[in-house]
Amino acid sequence: MLCYRQQKPDGEVIEAFWLTNFSIQEVSSRVLFHRAKSRWEIENQGFNDAKNRHDLEHICHHQTNSLLITWLLTSLALTIERLYRLRYLRRGSHLPRTAADFVHLLWLSLSQPASADTS
Repeated sequence: MLCYRQQKPDGEVIEAFWLTNFSIQEVSSRVLFHRAKSRWEIENQGFNDAKNRHDLEHICHHQTNSLLITWLLTSLALTIERLYRLRYLRRGSHLPRTAADFVHLLWLSLSQPASADTS
């Protein structure tokens, strides 16, 4: 574990802890610090690209809509991952389904069940 402590010009102290499975013989604390900080640079660049190239705003993760969006995106990602596993990581002797079949299955899984027309 690496403990990071920074004192801001206004006197505020920021403390962070990073857990790692690297031993101190493999990676010095200075190298680990730079790796951990570079992770934030990558994330900030992603937010910057999203805002400037795609006109998206930063999602505040404590707001109700943000939680809903996160849940929906996670569900979509899990659905796509499941379809991928069904398509490419099959078991048994059946033939793999086509990409068009899986697009159709995805649309069916995302849509509301159609009510029967009784007219």
